[in-house]
Amino acid sequence: MTKTLNPLAVVHTAIADYRAMNAAHLAALSEYADDDGDIPEAAMPAYDEDRFTYALEADEHLDDVMAALTEAFGLPDDRPVTVLGQWHTRYEVTPGRLDDTARRAFTEGQCHALALALHEVTGWPTTALLTSECWGTDRMCGDESDEECPCRIGHIVVTRPDGAHVDIAGAHAPGAVPQCEGAPALPMTEERWQAIRSTSAWRDADLPLARTFVRPLLASLADASQLTHA
Repeated sequence: MTKTLNPLAVVHTAIADYRAMNAAHLAALSEYADDDGDIPEAAMPAYDEDRFTYALEADEHLDDVMAALTEAFGLPDDRPVTVLGQWHTRYEVTPGRLDDTARRAFTEGQCHALALALHEVTGWPTTALLTSECWGTDRMCGDESDEECPCRIGHIVVTRPDGAHVDIAGAHAPGAVPQCEGAPALPMTEERWQAIRSTSAWRDADLPLARTFVRPLLASLADASQLTHA
């Protein structure tokens, strides 16, 4: 059963949690102050260290709050939101709008997010396309180079029951995905997903944004007879 969120309760919880956290931080930092409310020079290193720790906690709290608000309210469909792609490239993508910017974002850094979102809805398996050589030096590599090493993954798609590879650009015959023509395809196992999640070479999957493209993409998919071919 899908959990129904009360948006107002989400906002009130965020406010209450933030106030509790902020009060705890201020109370802890006030212990460093002298009778005049100033921080003695000798206490400043410890004070600054605690402030840094509390800032990190507040940053993590903000991430949690934004995730909760996104789940409760969804993303706006009348204005762009920012998503990170390869090499820290930022794309301004309008949720649910299948345009050139969305296609770039979900082929140049967020293909894994779209594959996961499609898999959630359709159950179609996720598939890795290997587009580079393994030299045994990447963080995702094992002790030796491997023909199936996760470091070779250049693009992630889902495989439709008819064998078509589906990404943000549509449905493609195997071996004909744009920019990955002829690339070997392997199932995305949990080990490969874990390798993706544990390296900074891949961005965190922006699932909230990716999910907004599932419905319009599925509606636009061509029949198997209209697949692109190498």
